[in-house]
Amino acid sequence: MGLLMVKVKVGKKSEIAVNSMIGVSAEGRMILVANVDGKIYSVQGLCTHQGGHLYEGKLMGNVVKCPRHGSEFDLTTGRNLKGPWIPLAKKPADLKMYNVIVEGDDVYVEV
Repeated sequence: MGLLMVKVKVGKKSEIAVNSMIGVSAEGRMILVANVDGKIYSVQGLCTHQGGHLYEGKLMGNVVKCPRHGSEFDLTTGRNLKGPWIPLAKKPADLKMYNVIVEGDDVYVEV
């Protein structure tokens, strides 16, 4: 039996500037929503290393850098690309991706 996905409005596209990101709460989850060159992406908002708020990190093209320990993730795939900067630390898991639906100016995420 498949999981039932819930479509949650997370904002307006016009309020998420190109090449910026926001953090939102949806169905009890912290989610990062990013506008990368006009396309909206959504991933889990907490770093898989130690729970840093990724939406408070640095957006570099399609990559977000965690503000805590510098892990980097590709927002188009969720893949961990690098980090953390702490010696001998375990490589963080990839991020969970969320399907994004844009209807007019409204942005929804399926959780």
